[in-house]
Amino acid sequence: MTKLTTSVEIKAKLQKQWSQFKFHKLWAAKQLEFPLSIKLAKPTDKQLLHEYSQVQVWLDDLQRFTLIKGVTLLKQQVNYSKMGKQFMPVTIEIADIETLARYLNKWQQWQKFIQLFEQICKQLPLITDWLAQNPAQIEKYQSSWSQLVNVCLYFIKHPTPNCYIRQLDIPNVDTKFIEQHKAILKQLLDQLLDLKYIDQQYNKLTEHGFEKRFGLLHEQPQIRFRVLDPQLSQELLGINDLTIPIEQFNQLNLMVDRVFITENKVNGLAFPAINNAIVIFGLGYGVQILKQTDWLKKCQIHYWGDIDTHGFAILSQLRSYFPKTQSLLMDQQTLLACKTLWGCEVKHQCHKAKQLPHLTDEEQTLYQQLKQGKWAERLRLEQELIPISILLEGLISKKLLPSDFLI
Repeated sequence: MTKLTTSVEIKAKLQKQWSQFKFHKLWAAKQLEFPLSIKLAKPTDKQLLHEYSQVQVWLDDLQRFTLIKGVTLLKQQVNYSKMGKQFMPVTIEIADIETLARYLNKWQQWQKFIQLFEQICKQLPLITDWLAQNPAQIEKYQSSWSQLVNVCLYFIKHPTPNCYIRQLDIPNVDTKFIEQHKAILKQLLDQLLDLKYIDQQYNKLTEHGFEKRFGLLHEQPQIRFRVLDPQLSQELLGINDLTIPIEQFNQLNLMVDRVFITENKVNGLAFPAINNAIVIFGLGYGVQILKQTDWLKKCQIHYWGDIDTHGFAILSQLRSYFPKTQSLLMDQQTLLACKTLWGCEVKHQCHKAKQLPHLTDEEQTLYQQLKQGKWAERLRLEQELIPISILLEGLISKKLLPSDFLI
């Protein structure tokens, strides 16, 4: 049976095409042609014979199009074997874009779109092709285009400003506006700026990606560390607990040959004095910010993390940057010695990797045993629960503290 399309269905289809910006894209590409023809399926001989009342309802429904200015209902003679010659609707023609827009109650919206499109292209001609492919953005940000254009014009004139967003002096644009519109501004500036002014290695907005991509200053991640060497601390006027931006940390020349990294803050604060050493703490998965710290490559690094799947994941991550990194108190002996202190990783939050690429054989075995629940499901030994005496014994065994330290 032939499906007879109703006026409601025709309008719904046109509305869907409008919401998908089909007509906007065709107009912007200068390919929008009118009259717009909508073909109609004709009822069959059988439908006319046995379902004439339903066909008549359909015919009456389509007659509504004849009441709309600019819309024409075209009919054609059809020869039916049993019902003879009948004039049937075959096409609906919509005269122009104004007729279509008014029919869909979008005329004012369309006029605003045209106005904005032409205005933006006049101010930023390099963006014309991108706008033609992304007309939805014109409507989405229609109340903000004046400010967006001003920001773009500023960056064209002052690429890589080398200042904080707060310091940008752009007419009619407050800096909160830029913070709130980074996503669309990134798309626009990618089209407008010469490639030499765009740092292509930063393609996401997270972790100050917008600022890094377009040459803006941004708040640096902070590194907190303690100087464990008493003599070195004296040279720093007695200061031994410091928090500094990562870029300044990367430029340090502390003349230490050993670096301890521990996630837990209290463990970092309680770490014993060791010559020619510092302890970094509180990073977790944030250890990735250390990968650009070249002077660490000359140091012996010891990582002390939780004995759980994520602790070993962080160790593997850190060792990918610094292959000679040694683990500290992340072994089966420590785990079993602290059985009364065991806890659980958050439900369903064990690390998903079947294997971690930068673990030693012993570490890999323990990681697998944790994942398989050899001793308990989602077993976890948090580093801050380990008695300080076990830490000191571990440091003595590695000859990092004198053997009589505990006496």
